Amino acid sequence: MENLPNEKQVIDILGRSQVLKVETEELTLSLEKHNKINIQPKGTILGAKIEVNQDGSITPTLTFDTKKLKEPRKNLDTKQILDDAIEDFWNEQV
Repeated sequence: MENLPNEKQVIDILGRSQVLKVETEELTLSLEKHNKINIQPKGTILGAKIEVNQDGSITPTLTFDTKKLKEPRKNLDTKQILDDAIEDFWNEQV
């Protein structure tokens, strides 16, 4: 059993795979690495990351989620689009 990851490496792997993630109606809280927490409130582009350094100091970082600035994708009703196109085609033929 050689080359097995240590505890910190296991937590880092789980963090990257988003296994260590909690979502509520108000926010998303995830452990990104063994020493870094990501806090993302819902409904705002602002968030925060908190990292604990090796010397015990804490480094907070303010984040901006620019994906939330985009308009949400609209689901297209492809059947309705096709029906409208066929109807327009037949109306133009007459």
